[in-house]
Amino acid sequence: MFRLYSKGCEYAIRALVCVVPRGEARRFQAAEICRRVGIPEPYTRKVFQALVHGGFLSAVRGPGGGYELTRDPRAITLLEVIRAVDGEETFDHCVMGLPECGSEHPCPLHPLWSETKKRLLGRLAGQTLQDLADLGGDCEESPTHGGTRKRGAAAKR
Repeated sequence: MFRLYSKGCEYAIRALVCVVPRGEARRFQAAEICRRVGIPEPYTRKVFQALVHGGFLSAVRGPGGGYELTRDPRAITLLEVIRAVDGEETFDHCVMGLPECGSEHPCPLHPLWSETKKRLLGRLAGQTLQDLADLGGDCEESPTHGGTRKRGAAAKR
């Protein structure tokens, strides 16, 4: 099955959108964000390490520690986050799963995927964490963890 990005990348995007500061920068705890967003903490901590390595987060140790965004969320694109978590070559694979597929030996979907991929990468490079937060990326308690979570039309009522 073709996936745009991994489950870990999904968790990273959900967590990062939740921590986009409203006004001033703030430190956050992985456990708190995972609880609020409804994602598994142990796995998400590993993803956060990839984001620290990629320069998106800094890890602060000790009492009052946690993580902080290192860059303005208006300057962090979805494409950058996806590549930091899933690798630079994440979009370079054949959508049919054929290892020999490429410019010289294209699969039947290669021309369509090449065209689609070009547009997709442009859109992902133009969408920032701040854009997602502004579209309603606020995070509330996850229903699986005892709180309420409202999305879309239900959140506007």
